[in-house]
Amino acid sequence: MSVVSAVVQGLGQQFQQHLRQTLAPSHVPSQQTSRARVIAVAAQKGGVGKTTTAVNLAVALSQEHGLSTLLVDLDNQGHVASSLRAHIKGVAGQSVSAALLTPGPDLDLRTAVVPTNLERLWLTGADKQLGAAEAQLASRLGREMLLARALRACRLQFDAIVLDCPPNLGLLTLNALLAADHVLVPCDLSVLALEGVDDLMNTIGQLEMTFGRAPQILGLLHTRVDKRNHKQNAAIRRAVGQRYAGLAMETEIAVNTSLPTAQLNGTSVFAAAPDSTGARDYSALAAEIHARVFA
Repeated sequence: MSVVSAVVQGLGQQFQQHLRQTLAPSHVPSQQTSRARVIAVAAQKGGVGKTTTAVNLAVALSQEHGLSTLLVDLDNQGHVASSLRAHIKGVAGQSVSAALLTPGPDLDLRTAVVPTNLERLWLTGADKQLGAAEAQLASRLGREMLLARALRACRLQFDAIVLDCPPNLGLLTLNALLAADHVLVPCDLSVLALEGVDDLMNTIGQLEMTFGRAPQILGLLHTRVDKRNHKQNAAIRRAVGQRYAGLAMETEIAVNTSLPTAQLNGTSVFAAAPDSTGARDYSALAAEIHARVFA
C-alpha cells in the first residue's frame, strides 16, 4: 500500500453507509411543482476549481444541451461575474444579498439576475456584501431556508440552476445545500482536499437529520488533474474508491492553461478555446450530468 493510500484510508471509513444512503433518490427534496433542477457546486477547500466548474458547467448546459440556465454566485469574491464579464449584458436591479434580506415572505432572486449574450444563460451579479449579509441573515427566522424560498419563482422559469457556493461551510453554503436537488463536489487529487470532503459529507448528513432533506450527491469531480503524475494519481483514485465507493464522477478535469486564460479574458473556455482539453473536459462533464439529472 502506498503512503498516500494509507493516509487517506487512515481517515476512517465511517462515512460509507451514510454516503450510500445520501445517494438514494429518496433524499432528493420533493419539487413536484418545479421545473428546474438545482445543482450546488460546493467545496470547503479553495483552489480546486469550484467556480471554474460552476461557470463552465452552466455554460455547457445552456449552449450544448439547450437548457435555460441560471448561474447563481454565492461567493462574495464575485468570481462568477468576473469569469463571464465579456458575456454580461446589463445590470441587476438588486444584489443577491439584498434579495435574501428582503423582509417578509416575498423573496425572489429574479431581481438579482442579469442576462448574458450567450443564449439561454443568465447569472447573478457580483456581490461584495454577501459576507456582511451572512451575518445579518443569522438572526432571521428560518435563516437556512431563505435561498430555497428566493428560488421558488426561478425554479418555474429555468430548466437548470447552478449554485457556486462559498469555499466554506457557513450559512450561505447551508442555504445552497438545502435549496439544491444535487451537489457536485470538486476535489483535486490530494489528501488535503479529501479532508475537506469529509466535513462537507458530515454537513450533508446533519442536514438530513435536522431538516429531513439533503441534496443528492452527484459525485466527487477530480479537478486540476496533472496526468504526468501517474503513480500519485492512481494511488489517490484507489483511496477515493475505497473511501467514497461509487462517488467519483467518470469525467475528470485535467490541468489546462486554457481555463485560467479564459477567466482572465472574462469568457467561458468554450468561447476562448473551443478545441482545448479544458473545453472537452467540461463538455464531457455537462454530458454526464445531463444524462443523470435531466434525461
